[in-house]
Amino acid sequence: MAGGVLLATPRSQIYIWEIQAMDANNGSISAHKGGIGYWAVIALAVVILCVGMPIFAGGVWLVMLGGSVFYAAAGAGLFLAGFFMIRMSMAGFWFYLLTFIGTAAWTFDDVGAHGEALFQRLVVPMVILLLVLLAVPCLRRRGVAIARKRALDAGIGAVSHGAFSSRERNA
Repeated sequence: MAGGVLLATPRSQIYIWEIQAMDANNGSISAHKGGIGYWAVIALAVVILCVGMPIFAGGVWLVMLGGSVFYAAAGAGLFLAGFFMIRMSMAGFWFYLLTFIGTAAWTFDDVGAHGEALFQRLVVPMVILLLVLLAVPCLRRRGVAIARKRALDAGIGAVSHGAFSSRERNA
């Protein structure tokens, strides 16, 4: 489905078209709130937030007692990942990925190459990583829709500036 905006200038007429992605079954899907993918990402983000907050609080407590900074950093990373995923931003994916990499490095440093201990400490973060990877298409779709809207807004602004400014002022 396409809709157009007509910008008239003294010398010409300019059409700017806004194109929305179409679903084969029932209409527009660009950054649509309410679809199953949207709610799945929101549910995953809420779970990540609910896990991240107590890890962060406990990590801050451990730091105050002279312990490792890891739990505070991991909790903050999880909180930020969940926060940005609720906002349907790819930053949520990147924060989770960085948190996972930090967790894997800390785990390897803690237990060494002991396979069973590594597996026990990384299986839940890996399952969540897989779920976050499944959410990437929804997060990217939202980001593409926002970028298209910003580009369209900038294009309209640039065209309208050129259409309504005099040649003498621009020279």
